[in-house]
Amino acid sequence: MKKVASLETLLSPVTPQEFISDYWEKRFLYLPRDERGRFEDLFSLRDVDHWLRSTRSGMPDSVLTTPPEGAESGAQRYRPQDVAVDDIYDAFAKGHSVVLNYLEDSWPPLFDLVRSLGHSFCAAIGVNMYLTPKGSKTFSLHTDEHDVFVLQVQGEKAWRLHELRNLGVMRLDYKKELAFTPDWGHSRLEGELLAELTLRSGDVLYIPRGMPHCAVAKDATSLHLTISVTPLYWMDFLKAAVEQAAVQSPELRRALPPGFVEDPDAAESMRRQFDKVFQVFQENLSFDATFGVVTRNRVRAHGFPQDGHFAQLNELEGLDLDSVLERREGILCAVDHYEDKFSNIRFGARHVRGPARLREAFDFIRDHSRFKVADLPGLDDQSRVVIARRLIREGLLRFAEPQAAHSRLELVAQTA
Repeated sequence: MKKVASLETLLSPVTPQEFISDYWEKRFLYLPRDERGRFEDLFSLRDVDHWLRSTRSGMPDSVLTTPPEGAESGAQRYRPQDVAVDDIYDAFAKGHSVVLNYLEDSWPPLFDLVRSLGHSFCAAIGVNMYLTPKGSKTFSLHTDEHDVFVLQVQGEKAWRLHELRNLGVMRLDYKKELAFTPDWGHSRLEGELLAELTLRSGDVLYIPRGMPHCAVAKDATSLHLTISVTPLYWMDFLKAAVEQAAVQSPELRRALPPGFVEDPDAAESMRRQFDKVFQVFQENLSFDATFGVVTRNRVRAHGFPQDGHFAQLNELEGLDLDSVLERREGILCAVDHYEDKFSNIRFGARHVRGPARLREAFDFIRDHSRFKVADLPGLDDQSRVVIARRLIREGLLRFAEPQAAHSRLELVAQTA
């Protein structure tokens, strides 16, 4: 059974390209497999006790129990260190569902998949586990403000999916004050029923954010993982554009008139200035500069994989021109060139800056996942070894696994 550690293996036989063009933000995707055990290496029933006993820190809602429909009690939220395992046993026996949140930070078997999906979507990835007793539902009909992949691990669950009326968004700074249109209200749950599906072990379901849904465990206990994808939106891009323009323009950094909340004259003054301020914004608006801001933000936020990199540092003395290197799997990498002055290569929260003559080498490293030190272009041999050693030490590169050590021609052909 192939390990599920990437978007490709998660969606197969649908390709990532087909998924983005035909389903992403548009419609649900149901992949029936009925392949028992397909996801049990990620998290399974036998792991619930392990997680509850071994995880000793977390958010106030890391553990959530929800009562069956009609119960007088409400949902209970706990930090892992504050909940006793036998209390969870008792709640489950009484028909409560159990939700474990933020597994992406606390359960190592998920790290590779989370890292790979974060790389594919350039987005924040979360993982929650839902353990639902026979005949119960964890939540009634609702929408999520993130796209989700449902991985049915054990048991069966019947899903109801309704018409998608609008795409939800996260990170609305003024959410409580916004003037929402009616389709943001309860009416978004009243759309046409699109499908009724039963997920069995190994099945996958993609639900775009904003699509109403609910699910009921069928004839036995159900365990599924929900993988959430929280991307950047055009709204975020425009926020970054405003901040970048404000760096260039004092007008955008000026304070609103004191007393504007209650003073009609101050509000009218703002009205008169608004067109001018917007014009200044447009004059200082730059796609390339904003793209650089967002790219650097994603590279930094994505961070580094947990792949035992410290062991690589002991091998640095043996580095030479014949050493085969590879980018650490899943790291986002970006290169900035500043005219003929210097170049930057960025990865995680770090970057290496050097003279403009490193441009070719940095571009090559960005575009090739595996190569020999001798393949680095635009440098003499000593410089090739120096920059390779630096990028291993800083965390971008590592020595390739033995099975990846092909010939130079093969390496370049695979990654070109």
